[in-house]
Amino acid sequence: MNKMDFKTLTQAAREADLAEFFRTSGYTLKLNGANIFIEEFPGLCVKQSTNQWYSFYSNIGRTNNSIDCLVDICGMDFKQAVHALMGQDVTKTPTQSYVKYPYPSRNSPPQLKQKVEFQMPKHAADMRRVFAYLCKERKIPAAIVGEFARVGLLYQSESDVTYSINSIPQTAKKVNAVFVHFENNVAVGGEVQGINSYKRFKGVVAGTGDSFFSYTPRPSADGENRKAYLFESAIDLMSFLAFCDRKKLNGITLVSMAGLKKAAVKTLQVLGFDVLACVDNDDAGRKFVADNELKQATDYLEKADVKDWSELRYLQVEGRLALKNMRESKTTVGRKRT
Repeated sequence: MNKMDFKTLTQAAREADLAEFFRTSGYTLKLNGANIFIEEFPGLCVKQSTNQWYSFYSNIGRTNNSIDCLVDICGMDFKQAVHALMGQDVTKTPTQSYVKYPYPSRNSPPQLKQKVEFQMPKHAADMRRVFAYLCKERKIPAAIVGEFARVGLLYQSESDVTYSINSIPQTAKKVNAVFVHFENNVAVGGEVQGINSYKRFKGVVAGTGDSFFSYTPRPSADGENRKAYLFESAIDLMSFLAFCDRKKLNGITLVSMAGLKKAAVKTLQVLGFDVLACVDNDDAGRKFVADNELKQATDYLEKADVKDWSELRYLQVEGRLALKNMRESKTTVGRKRT
């Protein structure tokens, strides 16, 4: 293959339909409005109409550069990505035939990666759907939901989503619960929870960096809060709070990482917090605890044979917790769950 043919091929690969690649390659796709999420790569979103992709976990994205997605997100090298997208083997193409483009690759310095502008989602006129979802579906006490809303930590977002049915344009409202990350009383990020019970969506606001969601239910008298409890989601955090005697939470900050993020641990430790892990009772949670050498609080979860605090709260409210405990001897505590 000569230099010109290779240049043409790689440009075509960059512009290849990324959503179609994932669809025909056997990946699991979930449609959310105009966006497609790839389950095998958490946080990866593809907008098919513009061939745009964005990773909420890496905070990078491109338009019409499918090669970078396969290299930076899927772990392929350049030639593998071209082959995967175009079906043409280029492994024997001489290295000198590569045409360099000013796009960041996996080994590029972080400052070369595209920065996404941070902007919090638009507020809805009310919070009725968020209250209904959190209270009725997730069994969070209305008092806790109201408490978070009053201090500005939680709100309902709303935006228009356009799509088509039989080539006829349609518009719908996309509604999410947004948990705001504050630093020095300024919003710097957000955790997003979809409220559709049939199509669960979790992520972060575009442009959110290493910040996290936090709440101190009962600040210490001197304002020096030195203990932090870590959760994988804001809803787990709220479910845990529903169990608690607040007098025992004096000076304790509850933190949601929106996943399992080592950066949150390091930040809290640098700030002088004694960190306790309240993460999920599964393989990933236990690995996170071990890798970060954390203390953990999973006794309640293991005893009830549940995965997380949200599930424990649901069973408690439904009056099924005692029944589950009776089956404990017949189950394997801490087994891997899907």
